[in-house]
This record gives sequence, structure tokens and C-alpha cells, in this order.
Amino acid sequence: MSGFINKAAGNMEAGLGKIIGDEEMRKRGEDRAYQGHGQQQRQEDEAKRQANIDDAKNSSMAQKAKGAAEQAGGTLKQGAGRAVGNPGMEQAGREARDQGIGRVDKN
Repeated sequence: MSGFINKAAGNMEAGLGKIIGDEEMRKRGEDRAYQGHGQQQRQEDEAKRQANIDDAKNSSMAQKAKGAAEQAGGTLKQGAGRAVGNPGMEQAGREARDQGIGRVDKN
């Protein structure tokens, strides 16, 4: 159950306990609301952490690094294709290299 729901349900239970004079219900509700608040905070923190990870993955520097790796891999593949006399491999390497260059230049 989400933290928000637990917090709201706990507050309602605590309020009802206070209205009807049931001290045990009030305390139980307060405990549930407190736990719900903690759950809600952890859920919000996790959402922020995930957003930061997503931002880092899509950052310009990360994209440049990915492009450089594609460029290097393409250059190696192109050279290997040339060395073994495989024009298809050489062309695929050239295309991968160019894709990497494009990614670096774009970012």
C-alpha cells in the first residue's frame, strides 16, 4: 500500500479514535500515519533518485562517451573487415564509426 494511503488512513483512524474517545485506536492511527509518512518519503526519494539516474544517462557527456565508444568499435570492425577481406564487415564498421562520430558531434 502506498505511503500516502497509509498516512491518510492513519490520520483518519487517529481522528476517529480521538472523537469516540478510543485511546488505543488513536495511538494505532498515529502510528500508521507516521509509518505512512516514512513510506511516502522513501517513495519520493526513490523517484528523485531514478530521475537523477535518467538525467545522467541522457546527459551530453554520457552521450559523447557512448558516441566515442561506438566510433572506436566501428573503427576496429572496419579494420578487421579490411584485414580479412570482408567488405560487408568493413562497411558495417564504417557505418558504426560514422554513427559514433555523429553522436559525439551532436552532443
